[in-house]
Amino acid sequence: MWVCKASTTRVGVVIIALASWLAAATVTGPPTLNGPVFPVPSFPGMKTRMGDFVHPGLWHTHDDLERIRAGVEKGEEPWKSAYADFSTDSFSQAGYAMQGPKSVLCRGPCSNYTSFSNDVRAAYQNALMWYITRDQGHWDRATTILDAWGTNLTNIVGTDASLLVGLEGDLFANAAEIMRWEGGWVEAGAKASGGSGFSNQLYWLFARHIKALLSFAVYLDDVAMYNYALYSYLNDLCAGLYGNFDPATGQGAETGRDQGHAMGALGWTAEAARTVQSQGVDLYALENNLLLRAAEYTAKYNLGHDVPYDPKFYRCEAVLINGPWSAPSNISRGVSTGIPKVWDILYYQYVVKRGLCAPYTIQIKHALDALGGEGHPTGSSPGDHPSWGDLIWSYPGKGDFLNDNNRTIWGGGSIGPGGLGNLNSA
Repeated sequence: MWVCKASTTRVGVVIIALASWLAAATVTGPPTLNGPVFPVPSFPGMKTRMGDFVHPGLWHTHDDLERIRAGVEKGEEPWKSAYADFSTDSFSQAGYAMQGPKSVLCRGPCSNYTSFSNDVRAAYQNALMWYITRDQGHWDRATTILDAWGTNLTNIVGTDASLLVGLEGDLFANAAEIMRWEGGWVEAGAKASGGSGFSNQLYWLFARHIKALLSFAVYLDDVAMYNYALYSYLNDLCAGLYGNFDPATGQGAETGRDQGHAMGALGWTAEAARTVQSQGVDLYALENNLLLRAAEYTAKYNLGHDVPYDPKFYRCEAVLINGPWSAPSNISRGVSTGIPKVWDILYYQYVVKRGLCAPYTIQIKHALDALGGEGHPTGSSPGDHPSWGDLIWSYPGKGDFLNDNNRTIWGGGSIGPGGLGNLNSA
C-alpha cells in the first residue's frame, strides 16, 4: 500500500497541454499557423535571440543522450533490458527498408500515411542507435530517410492532416535534431541561397501547420515561433492548462470522450514539456505539479477506481466528437487495452527524478511492465508517442540533472570548421 503526503505548494499557474489544438491549414502557397505569428509580451522562459537555443534540445539534450549511452555501455538497468529489446526492433535496424517517400501525404478518409509513420520511426530509432553504437550504418539509414522525405514531400492533406504533422512530425524533428547536432548531418539541398531539404519542408509543411511548434521552432532556431508557441500554450484557454486539465482534480478534458485520447493528452503534454525542459524551463512543476495530478487521475480511473467527475469540464469543440459527456468514458479503459505509451515519461519525471508521491502512476507503470513495458511489437509503429520509455526517459535516481550549456549548445558533434557552424563558399 502506498501512503503519501500530498504537496500543497503553489508553484505556477499554467502548463502546456496539446491534446486538442487542431488547426486547419493548407500548403498551397504560403501556409498559415492559425493566422500570423504575432509578437508576444515578455514572459519567463521566452527566448530573446537565436543563440539562446540549446542544441540538441528537443526530447534529448547531449547530456540526456550520454546518460542513455552510458547506461547501455555499462549494462545498468533499466537501460540494459530496454536496449536489448530496442536494438532488435525492426525499426532500429540499419537495414530497414524505407517505405517512402511520397510527394503528397493524406490522413483521414483518404489514407496513405503509414509509410511516413514507419519511416519516421525508423529515422528516430536509427538516430538513437547511431548515438549509442556509433555504427555508420545507423547514421546512413537515419539521414537517408530524412533527406528522402525532405526533398520529395510537397503537400499534406486530409481531415486528420493536423494530427499527422503534429505526431509523426514531432518524432521526425527529434530524429533530425540528433543527427544534425550530434552527427554533423547536413541536409540534402542545403546551401546559402536556400534549398529543398528537410528544413524547407519542416518550415513550410510542418512548422506553420499545427501543434508540435515547440520542437519545430527549436530545430529551426525560430525565436518568434518558439515564443508564440510557448506563450500560447501557457495562456490559451483551449490548448493550455485550464482547457485540458482541471486544477482541482486533475480531470482531463477528454475523460468523457474515451481513455485513449485522455491518455494521449497526458503524453503530448509531457513530451512538449520535455522539449521546454531541454531549453532550461521546468513546466512539469507548474500549477503545483498539475500534470502529475492529471496523471494520477487518469491512472486511477484506468486501474478500475472511481474518480470525481465534473461534466461541465470538457474540451473545446467537444460537439465535434459527440460531446459534451455526462460521465467518464469506459471506451479503451484499462491497463491492457491499447493504452498509449505515455506512462514512463511521467513516472521518471515525477517519481524517480523528483521523488514525488504518485501511487497510481507507479501502479499503472508496474502493471504495464508486467505486460512487456512500453516497447512495441516489431513491425508495428505507434506513431503517436516514441515508446521505449525505460530507455529514453529514465534517470538513475533523484536529482536535478541540469544541462551544461557549454556542452549542449553545440552538442557532442562538430558542425563546420571548429564546430562553429557550416562554411558557405562558392
